[in-house]
Amino acid sequence: MTENQDVQTRLAEKVRTHDLDIAGLSKMTLLRGVLREALRLYSLVPMMVRETTCSELFRDCTLPKGLQVVLSPWHLHRHERLWEDPDAFDPERYTTENGKSCLRDAFIPFSAGARICPGAGFAMIEGPLLIAAILRKYRVSMTDHGRPVPVAHLTVRAKDGIWLHFQSRD
Repeated sequence: MTENQDVQTRLAEKVRTHDLDIAGLSKMTLLRGVLREALRLYSLVPMMVRETTCSELFRDCTLPKGLQVVLSPWHLHRHERLWEDPDAFDPERYTTENGKSCLRDAFIPFSAGARICPGAGFAMIEGPLLIAAILRKYRVSMTDHGRPVPVAHLTVRAKDGIWLHFQSRD
């Protein structure tokens, strides 16, 4: 969002005119879209391992019970056959039919099913609140350190940190 100042400006205007409560947040599709795009492009957990609990047909292969399967949100969230313009930061994509479909079927930043992160619901409320609180007061931009370089360990993090400049909106 720091590289798309137009989105940041529009969002800052919206968060200044809406209440930062559950009702206000539920009306702010752009705000939720910004968080979803950040989670889609930079999934916190790049890979997960799951074990099949029964024999399962996957494409043309039968996966036996007990097989370990690696799931990669990092790759799924950038798959060209699923997402329109998958490498672009587009917080409004979730208002399109493709975006709605991918949100349902190909968006797993917190895993899914029985193994979903227990904090997923909290994160989807806390994240927009934090973004809104920051944008109400500050314009955020990149510093001269350049774009962060993602590195995958157990979680994805920036190789040399994330360097941002906060300029007061007052």
